Amino acid sequence: MFSDQVITIAGRTITLTGHDIFMIIVSLVFGVIFWAALYFSRKRVVLLKKSRVTDDLTFELSRIADALERIANRPADRAIASAVARQLPTGPPPRTNSKSTVYSLFGR
Repeated sequence: MFSDQVITIAGRTITLTGHDIFMIIVSLVFGVIFWAALYFSRKRVVLLKKSRVTDDLTFELSRIADALERIANRPADRAIASAVARQLPTGPPPRTNSKSTVYSLFGR
């Protein structure tokens, strides 16, 4: 098809085979076609004006999303609750100093 081309840049040699040159040409042709399709196509934009219907739709979709998240998190909640139940001591809770905060950064 094509003969091999040797290119030397800064002391490095690059050999381009016929297949490499063919793939470069095909990539450039597809790139130009894609650019032309985007450049010359009509832009279609849908605008939704704020109205009561869109507000209601947004509210209902957010309710559905919240319900789906709750359903998806149920197995995790059960696993966390069972792990916490297994780790809790059976005896009385340990006595702590009520004046200090357990998670205080400086231990005050």
